[in-house]
Amino acid sequence: MNAQTRLGAFLLLSLILLGVFSSKIGRIHWFEEEGQQVEALFHDVAGVAQRTPVLMAGVKIGTVEQIRLEGNEALVIMRIAPNIRLPRSTHARIEGGGLIGEKYIALSAEPGDETPLAGRRIPSEETGNMNALLKKTENIASDLQRLFARIETVTGTIDAMLDENRKPLRDGLQSLRNGAHTLSDLLTRHQRDLDRLLRELPALSRESQTFFKEGRAVMQQARGILTDNRENLYRTLFELRKASENLELLSEDLRLNPWKLLIEKPEIKPPQHPHEHDEELIMTTGHLGPAERQR
Repeated sequence: MNAQTRLGAFLLLSLILLGVFSSKIGRIHWFEEEGQQVEALFHDVAGVAQRTPVLMAGVKIGTVEQIRLEGNEALVIMRIAPNIRLPRSTHARIEGGGLIGEKYIALSAEPGDETPLAGRRIPSEETGNMNALLKKTENIASDLQRLFARIETVTGTIDAMLDENRKPLRDGLQSLRNGAHTLSDLLTRHQRDLDRLLRELPALSRESQTFFKEGRAVMQQARGILTDNRENLYRTLFELRKASENLELLSEDLRLNPWKLLIEKPEIKPPQHPHEHDEELIMTTGHLGPAERQR
């Protein structure tokens, strides 16, 4: 084989290898693939593209064939290997191999489900969006920073208040301490008196009860005496009232006729309209009518 033939064979082999590597790296397929075609709707397929692997229980069973927009969602069309029969309970979700790993479509089904899938549309499960999670984490961190800033501000305010009122607080605490010492000294000095008072309190209580009981008995006796002598009291009051009326008449007569003291002995005249029923009135009601003045 001459040099030109070897060079041509080398170039041909290089082109073949370059095409194979290009198809692998660029995910280009030259022939129509066989197998079942299924599809699922997702709200967000960021990180998913054509030739993205489709795994079930961690085993690759197909690839993503096409992605297009349907309504406001992303329709992902997948090509499943011909020897795989998906059960009816199959559902899809987008997962990743870590924080910076590539995304893939994960299919799962209920254990023991052998009923074949009807149709080609399978339900999807939305997984946590890492970007949204990071955004929420950033928001939480920002809120925590603001919270710490507020706590620092409040702490500074409290420190300033303590600095301003340190002397009054110290004086107040000293006053409380002095008061406690004074109270302790008083209790110590009067401990004997307090002990004696505590010992005498039961006897004093008994004597007080006896005093109030005897006072109640005396009051009851006085009430009985007043009740028994009510008639005598009323009669005495009646006699005093009559004597007062006689004195009033005498003083009126002397005021009008003072010359009678030089001529004759003054005489107390009976009233023109004596109260004949005064004694009966005071005996029944305890009150007298107004005294009549002789004119």
